Amino acid sequence: MSEEMPTSVPFHYIKSNLFRVIHTDGAVGNIAPSGLIFVGLYSERSAIPQMMVHDVTETGQVGPERTSERVGKIGIVREVEVGATMSVETAMTFVAWLQEKIDLLQKIKKTAEQQKANNESAVN
Repeated sequence: MSEEMPTSVPFHYIKSNLFRVIHTDGAVGNIAPSGLIFVGLYSERSAIPQMMVHDVTETGQVGPERTSERVGKIGIVREVEVGATMSVETAMTFVAWLQEKIDLLQKIKKTAEQQKANNESAVN
């Protein structure tokens, strides 16, 4: 009895307990000693104070900050949200997938701009 090769296979996507959606402003990474590609995705923000000192008013309320006593980092913080390692083959597939999404988004934007221009010229 010969078994036929299946013509399709279902893939089920299940979110892990650590799944979350993050905002990404950029990436940093390198080649890991194992030969895999490492990428860390980060979000950028201004540094926030580690400590602020405020005066206390005569009525016991929080008053103005003593900015000269503020403690914190100076500059921009790049907070690495998640790191991923992948094979070169997976990275190539990922790049191709990203390019497809970039191309689609650019096409959508171009179509929207053309429709807006057409609508504006129809009004005038």
